[in-house]
Amino acid sequence: MASPAVSPLVTAALLALAAVIDVVAPAAAACSAADRDALLSIRAALSEARLGVFSSWTGTECCTNWYGVSCDPTSGRVADLSLRGEADDAVMAPAGRPASGVMSGYISDAVCRLDRLSSLILADWKQISGPIPSCVATSLPYLRILELPGNRLTGGIPPSIGSLSRLIVLNLADNLLSGAIPGSLTSLASLKHLDLANNQLNGRVPSDFGKLSMLSRALLGRNRLSGPIPSSVASLPRLADLDLSENQLTGAMPDGLGSGHVLTSLYLGANRLSGRIPASLLRNSGLGILNLSRNAVEGPIPDVFTSQSYFMLLDLSRNRLTGSVPRSLAAAAYVGHLDLSHNRLCGTIPAGPPFDHLDAESFAGNSCLCGGPLGKCT
Repeated sequence: MASPAVSPLVTAALLALAAVIDVVAPAAAACSAADRDALLSIRAALSEARLGVFSSWTGTECCTNWYGVSCDPTSGRVADLSLRGEADDAVMAPAGRPASGVMSGYISDAVCRLDRLSSLILADWKQISGPIPSCVATSLPYLRILELPGNRLTGGIPPSIGSLSRLIVLNLADNLLSGAIPGSLTSLASLKHLDLANNQLNGRVPSDFGKLSMLSRALLGRNRLSGPIPSSVASLPRLADLDLSENQLTGAMPDGLGSGHVLTSLYLGANRLSGRIPASLLRNSGLGILNLSRNAVEGPIPDVFTSQSYFMLLDLSRNRLTGSVPRSLAAAAYVGHLDLSHNRLCGTIPAGPPFDHLDAESFAGNSCLCGGPLGKCT
């Protein structure tokens, strides 16, 4: 049986529809030749044999087939370069088990020729060494995410890092970076996540750190930072997580720290902090993790706990705290791990929760505590 004839009107309609589709969804632009050359220069400076992450970097279409590369479909310019040494996607882990790769070499300054980059991620490769190219801070104006953690990068943070006005995430953790935190960093008005932990950074936390008004996480622990905690830190309106532990910080904690009820975790352990615990910290009903251990904090523990207090961890051990164990702790909604050991506390440990589920180690090494897990007072 012959196929029915298609009328001229239907044919015209189909042609018109095809034309509309061509207008609405044009073909993606081809990869920029200049960007492709820059990517090949970046690859030439790096070596990774185990996972073969660069095996797809062949041919001319870097926008469609090159692993870890994404482009703007309109311009064909490279917008994202994301290579993670620990991943569980189908390319990195075809057997379904998370992959862990090792890459050596250095970050070529050819990366700065990718001047439309929105994200640059070279994370957890363990052996990438050398400095962060200084041009990263001056030649990538559209950069929103810069993640280079888990490598062996040396040198300092680029002094002009504050020029990256669109930056939202800066993660340089777990490297060998040294020098001071650049003063320009506090110009990153859009920054939400800052992670510089586990490096060799020294000097002071910038006094105007409070200018980072969008910041929600500031992780600066395990460095060699010194001086006081800037009072401006207490004014950060969105700060939820602050880690300054295992540094060489001195002086007292800012009075208003924790007063904004946004802070949920605060790690200040293993510094040289002195002065008293701000009452605002322990009164903060949103704070769930507080570690002030191994400092020289003195005075009484503020007796300001309420039925809204909910601590997964409260560690005030190895300080110079005096007075008694706060009785208002018994009113707290929850206290998971409490450590008040190795202070100068005295008196009777209150009865009831949370004290009835704690062991003697939580109170050991004080001047004259008794009761609860330490036994009867004489």
